[in-house]
Amino acid sequence: MKYQQRLQVAVRERLRKLMTAPFSSAGHEVHLAVTWINSQPALRGLLEEAARAEPDLDRERFHTGLTRSGRFFWPSRTEEGRATLVWELMQDTAGKEADDPEVGMRVAMGYSRKSNLQDSWREFAEDILQPFFDFLSERVGTESSILHTLERYRTRIEWFDREELYARFEADRPNGEEVYNLDLQRFLFLEGDHITHAKPRSASGEADLIGDLDGRDPLVCDGKIFDSKSRGKSYLVKGVHQVVKYAHDYGQHTAYLVIYNISDKLLELPTDGTPGAWPPYTELSGVRVYFIHVRVLPPTTTASKAGKATRVTLTHDELTNPDTT
Repeated sequence: MKYQQRLQVAVRERLRKLMTAPFSSAGHEVHLAVTWINSQPALRGLLEEAARAEPDLDRERFHTGLTRSGRFFWPSRTEEGRATLVWELMQDTAGKEADDPEVGMRVAMGYSRKSNLQDSWREFAEDILQPFFDFLSERVGTESSILHTLERYRTRIEWFDREELYARFEADRPNGEEVYNLDLQRFLFLEGDHITHAKPRSASGEADLIGDLDGRDPLVCDGKIFDSKSRGKSYLVKGVHQVVKYAHDYGQHTAYLVIYNISDKLLELPTDGTPGAWPPYTELSGVRVYFIHVRVLPPTTTASKAGKATRVTLTHDELTNPDTT
């Protein structure tokens, strides 16, 4: 909770800096805000999720409305859609700012009909940018981004709880996957306030974890063991197709596959996003599946003595064509 409160304060401070920025440096202030937001995993997670909520946004109408050629209307049906439009505008402005320092001022002048340039920037910031920061502040205050929560879960296991969980796994190998999934379910509830239900029934079977089933936005999250042997790449591919089916059953466009790597292999996963960005994800049948890779095998030696690890690479072709694995 303290982290959320600090982040809320920081979000409001970023808005204050934008609102009070001199019109001549408005573009630079937008650039700084974009850089800061990209450095915050929780905010990145919220914006990733928001971008999935309204995929058919009329971006052309939005940009046309920002000019003096017509009256401005928000071409979005949801707060998530509105936030996505503003976030894309801010990123575009930040990308142009280095070569065009006055880009922020020109955007404001196109939107506002005030004669004073500082007043034009203030009006633009209040009407267009403030709803975006209000969205971030409200969402940070009422919920944790699932991606940020899952990133913290991965860190908690790899840094602190590998040995304890692995000992429980070894004590009950036939149900070992359940050991990890129950631990994840508990973490999602305590740290992210995501109320999950173990193995609820749907048309496609039983997902290991589906949260908030009574709400408007069910969380589809499945956990799979990877041991590079009997539960190797083909097992993960089946897991991906399972969560896609679960997402369809619950009318969702996003799902999460948590991979518990109990092998000593380095698992490389494909991504349809930016190479190297966390987490990797794939798009299948209208569903974005995020891969949360957690190394759960306790280290048997120091990194300097371990030698070069063997890599196992799961390709996009293997995901889309299960028979190839």
